[in-house]
Amino acid sequence: MKTIVVATDFSQGSTNAVNHSIKLAKIINAKITLVHAYSPPILDPNVPIGLIEETYQNTVKALEERLILETERIRIEGLVVDYKLSFSDLSSILNDICTTENVLFIVVGKTGYSNIIDKIIGSTANHLIDNIEAPLLVIPENYENEILSNLAYATQLEFDEEEYIEKVVKLAKFSDQTLSIVHIEDSSELNINANELFLEPMIKKFGKENIKYIQKEGNNFKQGINKLISDEHISLLALTTHKRGILDGILNPSKTKRIINDTQIPILVYSFD
Repeated sequence: MKTIVVATDFSQGSTNAVNHSIKLAKIINAKITLVHAYSPPILDPNVPIGLIEETYQNTVKALEERLILETERIRIEGLVVDYKLSFSDLSSILNDICTTENVLFIVVGKTGYSNIIDKIIGSTANHLIDNIEAPLLVIPENYENEILSNLAYATQLEFDEEEYIEKVVKLAKFSDQTLSIVHIEDSSELNINANELFLEPMIKKFGKENIKYIQKEGNNFKQGINKLISDEHISLLALTTHKRGILDGILNPSKTKRIINDTQIPILVYSFD
């Protein structure tokens, strides 16, 4: 069975992410694993050891009680669910889960313009996107629409993305709408390869699928993608980013992170080395 992993800090954004994950798990027939990463505070060395131990135990007990309540709420929906309380880096526990579970994606929420990735792991959102071994689904705090109702995949047309498009094609089969594969040609950015180099094989491979291809030109990628989301009534935007490495500055994931911050719909991020 596939697993949807939901990182939670019990905030409103996390609650919304859990609620959407319940809907997705029912549609896709997946189990849910809730994850909370707890970082013990740095305490005054003058505090008695006994008090530190008592505080730690009380905190762990309170966190486990909240996780148990949340898992019970999900179980009532008829789903298989478990939880993990971690005392390590969030990306580490997520990757540990990926080695033992068939993870479909990892879900996090975002609040306003400051997403929950930053809240959970401080200022290391870039680290999470660059280091987790599964797709990342980011859901806005106030998003209420059905996530799988109308999907789009934003292609850069600068590298082979067919492996990831195929995953989105499978997700799009849960929708009665045509999957949109979109490309925003930003005149301010370097165009390394001719678009046709990757577009033509893509069209050939997915020729039998229910897909429409949309290409737009503009001076600003963010404005272009948000206008397209509005015009096409997109409910989920998927894309692929290169993890930090030798292609930094060319296929830098910073564009992906800007999209996450600047769009008001769920974003599904695939990443590769």
